[in-house]
Amino acid sequence: NAFAPMIFSPTQTEELLRSVQKAIRKEEKYFFRDLSACTAILLMAGCGLRISEPLRLTRKNFDPDEGSLYIEKTKFHKDRLIPLPRTCLAHMKNYLNVRRRIVEKSKHLPLLARQSGSYLSFEDIYRRFNEAAKATGVRRPKHTIANTTFGAPTPHSLRHSFAINTLKSIRDRGGSAREMLPVLSVYMGHRKYRYTAVYLKFLDAEQRNNLVDFSIKRQDEV
Repeated sequence: NAFAPMIFSPTQTEELLRSVQKAIRKEEKYFFRDLSACTAILLMAGCGLRISEPLRLTRKNFDPDEGSLYIEKTKFHKDRLIPLPRTCLAHMKNYLNVRRRIVEKSKHLPLLARQSGSYLSFEDIYRRFNEAAKATGVRRPKHTIANTTFGAPTPHSLRHSFAINTLKSIRDRGGSAREMLPVLSVYMGHRKYRYTAVYLKFLDAEQRNNLVDFSIKRQDEV
């Protein structure tokens, strides 16, 4: 079967991020760990990062003056320098202020850390993501319709959603989504241009999601 990933609309993405932020625990032993996980999810949603990429960042990878992140040691061993969207940059500067008070100032320590200064884990991200997905009502099982399997929401869905919503925004403004593919490919760190071109097939993601939701609802009624 063909596979179609879960795609969050911009509104769903904002609701998910608000839920992640709201769930940050205020107790001292949890607060910074939750804040770091929230920041990782924000970067995945706002910059299309793979889940491993924010977890590997060190302090030297973030330049608050230039507003950029240097991503290294990626899936395909390709380094890249990316500008941060305004909302991500503002959050990162606030996060850095908190980090200075909690974690040592060494540039070799992880940027998104636990209170001890150790790296976050994949489990930290999945736990916060799944709780937010449940709270916002976007959780759904993997589902097959005809010859297409529609995936359940995962943290990697945020990367897919970033790519598709970016292309859709360009198209809605009258631009050419196809002409923007080379820029998006570099920004996302794809090894080959054709990997980015696949997203053109999912620009009708909202209609696809509605079809899946309708199908699941009908099965539940039966």
